[in-house]
Amino acid sequence: MISAWLPVLACVALLIFLAALPAGQAPRTSPAKIALLYGIRPLWGETDASLRERSAAASRGSSGEQQAHFVWWARAARRIGAKITSRLR
Repeated sequence: MISAWLPVLACVALLIFLAALPAGQAPRTSPAKIALLYGIRPLWGETDASLRERSAAASRGSSGEQQAHFVWWARAARRIGAKITSRLR
């Protein structure tokens, strides 16, 4: 009887362990790692070139603020999300 419950308890423990892991992932590219040194978080859909420019601007101080540049699918997803939320209101 106990041996039948053992796999179930092991699966439940594994699910709890996986749910408790932090959701954030470590940056995979070197521009993202350099940007984190200056306190810049990579935005969803931001290009590596844009991230490099923003981290270079942050290293020069507040006088060199740069806006983030996004890939086309991130801009489209943002617009689609704005349309959906405006219709739900």
